[in-house]
Order: sequence, then C-alpha cells, then structure tokens
Amino acid sequence: MKVVIVGRDLDTLKPLVDKLTGAGFEVVVVDSGSGVQSYIKSASLHFLLADANLLMDRNLGREVLNRCPLARLIVLASQPSLLGMIDALSGGLTDYFPRFPEYFDEVVDTIVNESRRLSRWQEVLLSGRSLPAGVGEAAEPESAGADDDETTEEGV
Repeated sequence: MKVVIVGRDLDTLKPLVDKLTGAGFEVVVVDSGSGVQSYIKSASLHFLLADANLLMDRNLGREVLNRCPLARLIVLASQPSLLGMIDALSGGLTDYFPRFPEYFDEVVDTIVNESRRLSRWQEVLLSGRSLPAGVGEAAEPESAGADDDETTEEGV
C-alpha cells in the first residue's frame, strides 16, 4: 500500500519513513500540496499524511478522495491543538497526530490497522462474490393485518 507524506522537514520525517518502509509500505514524500496533486494524476495512494491546514483549507483532502475514494487522510500537525484535532476529525479525516517523533509508532500502528480494514473492504467489495440472500436488500413491509403473535393453545 502507498503512503504519501507531505512535508519539507525531511530530517524530522525520516524516522517515520523508515518505520513505514520497515512495515512494508511504499512511501513517497512530497514537499507541497501541488506535489500531491501531481502525484495523484498518475498514481493512486492509500494514505495521505499532511498538516491539517493543507488537507482542510485548500481542499486537498477532497481532491485526493475524488481520485482515491478509499484513501485514509491522517493529520500530522506541526502545531497540534485540541481545536485543530476536533476540526480535522469532524471534517472526516481518519486520525490526528502531532508531527513529533515520539508519536511515529502510533502513526504506523494506525496505518497498519487501517490498511487491514482497507484490504478487507477491497476483498469483500471487489471479490465478485454475490452477497448472501437478504444482505443489502430492503426489508419488505409487513402486510396489513398480519398476525405477529401466532400461538397455539394446547390442552384447552
């Protein structure tokens, strides 16, 4: 699975890149929102890690989701705040982390768990198997006057 990280501070991000690569992810680092836009024109991604301002204010997150609908958007906040976290999560982003190395293990764990979920979704939805009878169908309304309480009286 592909992880795209937006950031210019490569010294800070290198340990995160190393951890993600070690966990089996293909990692691409770009330095701007326009770099992400260029990337998604020719390739897909599964995870985008960027600052909240970039994802929300410039609608980059929406552009990514239009091209890669199952992508997970994760904030790496350079200046974390409670309000920023609330805005990001209520705006539909997957998770929110400070862009500090002491949180990178948690970031990787989140991406690993989300990648399992994405794999399961893809397996179920793209497998071509038909769904069991009744799954995904609307329930039929009960007919008027149907007796829901059918009981038998024995020994009367």
